[in-house]
Parts: sequence; C-alpha cells; structure tokens
Amino acid sequence: MKYSLIDKTLRISGIEEFDLEKSCKCGQAFRWTPCADGESWLGVVRSRAVKVSKSGDELTIFPCAPGDERIFIDYFDLERDYMSIERSLARDPRLCVCLPGASGIRVFNQEPFEALISFIISANNNIKRISGIVERLCRLCGEEIELKGEKLYAFPAAERIAALSEDELKAIGTGYRAPYIKASARRIGEGYDLETLRGLPLNQARKELLTFPGVGPKVADCVLLFSLGHTDAFPIDVWIGRAMTELFFGSEQPTKAELNHAVESIGRYSGIVQQYIFYYAREVKLGREREDTAG
Repeated sequence: MKYSLIDKTLRISGIEEFDLEKSCKCGQAFRWTPCADGESWLGVVRSRAVKVSKSGDELTIFPCAPGDERIFIDYFDLERDYMSIERSLARDPRLCVCLPGASGIRVFNQEPFEALISFIISANNNIKRISGIVERLCRLCGEEIELKGEKLYAFPAAERIAALSEDELKAIGTGYRAPYIKASARRIGEGYDLETLRGLPLNQARKELLTFPGVGPKVADCVLLFSLGHTDAFPIDVWIGRAMTELFFGSEQPTKAELNHAVESIGRYSGIVQQYIFYYAREVKLGREREDTAG
C-alpha cells in the first residue's frame, strides 16, 4: 500500500481487493450515501466530510488535510491482511460459500461514541430506518459541514445529545430507545471513556458495555467490533443466527453452547468473518424459504 496527498486529495494505491461499495452497504456504518455518479460515496469520518471513490487498486478521498492521512487509513482498515483471512475462508468447507459474493469487504474502525449510539438505535430496526434516524440526529444537533456546496453534519457530541429531551429524540424516530440514547450520552458526557475498553479482554469489555442503557449482547459486540478493535467480537442477529445454523449445523437448531463453540472455532478474526457471513446471508436470503414455510 502506498499513498500520496496532493491538493487535498488523498490517493491510496495497492488495495485492489478492497470493495468500497460492499463495505459501505453491509450494515456496519450508517452514514455513507452513494453519489449520483454511481462510483463515489459521501460520508463523515470523525467530523470530516469526505467524498470517497475506488477505481482499480486506488482509493481516492477528498478533502484530506495534511496530517489526516492516517485517520482514513485506519478507518478503512487498510493495513490489515484481508487476503490472508479470505484464504482461510476459502479452505473452510463451511464458510467458503461466503466468499464469491462477500469478497472485498472491510471492517471500518468507527468513532466509539458514534458506534454506541448508532447501534443502540439499530436494535429491532432495519438498515434503511437506522440510517434515517442517525442522519436526523446529526441534523438535529451535529455541527454543519459543507463539502462542495453540499451540507453534511458531524455526529453530535455526547453533551449535545444528552441535552435533548426524550420527546425531541422520539420526534426523529427513536421510539422506545430515546431514554437509552439520552442516558448513554449523559454517561459519556460525564467522562466515561469508551477507549479504555479497547485494551480489555473481550468478555470484560463486553461486560462493561452491557452496563449502558439499551445495550444488549448484540449491540455490545457491534460496538466492540466496529469501533474498538475487538476482531473476535461476533454480533449475532436474526440473519447471523440463521446463517450459522445452516452453515455449521444443517437443519438442527444448535444450543447456545454449541453456537458459541462454532464461533470460537473460526478464530481470532471471527468478527471480521461475521461480516462475510452476514453479507452472504442477506444476499442469498439464507434460510428464508425454510422460515417462510415453517408456519
């Protein structure tokens, strides 16, 4: 991988295997919007509004200020050897079916507070609706940023979200999650540092996150995987539960212990592999026929 910064344009080459579209659409981050040109994506990374595109082995990011190069290299996880992970998947008779459609996905390293609030919003929700709520929250109390005449908004600071009333939060569609969002934001605003969870063992970090209002096991693992570097955190929702059952157990419903053992067998990058499984499961609607005919 090589990169250069000229006239606020960051060009990162040597990453041909990175699929930007799949990575933006796979449900891990909710603030990437496709541009009319069909090639670029608009997003906000750590309060920086950017337009990102991918052609061949080169990723282009505009604008990028001098000194910010590492922010984007880290965000898109460009220094991890995903080809090694994909080779391991290709050798696994249970998981190799995920590769043809999901190859090229990368796990983004998001800002932890943004991830916390976004995934509290994600509970019992779909990607389109989550994205809408998060965007309305940013417009409600985030800082305005302009990019080539287009207005975008930074994710709000914890203090700003904590200052909102529950009614204001419900008005943007958060529903029953409003008090959880407000209380969790208040806790962060009062000084709780989510970064301390980065260096803890997975089980201990998960236990800490579960003390936040509105955070269950799936939300906790999403925050740990998508913002705090725990590559073995394995969020399990309906799609993943269905996929793991069919890929590892066939028609038999596994016990919780059996499912946990299957996850552990994937190894230290099980969370990254989870994204391949999730993308594959949604793409082929894995298990939907059996589910639809069960009743």
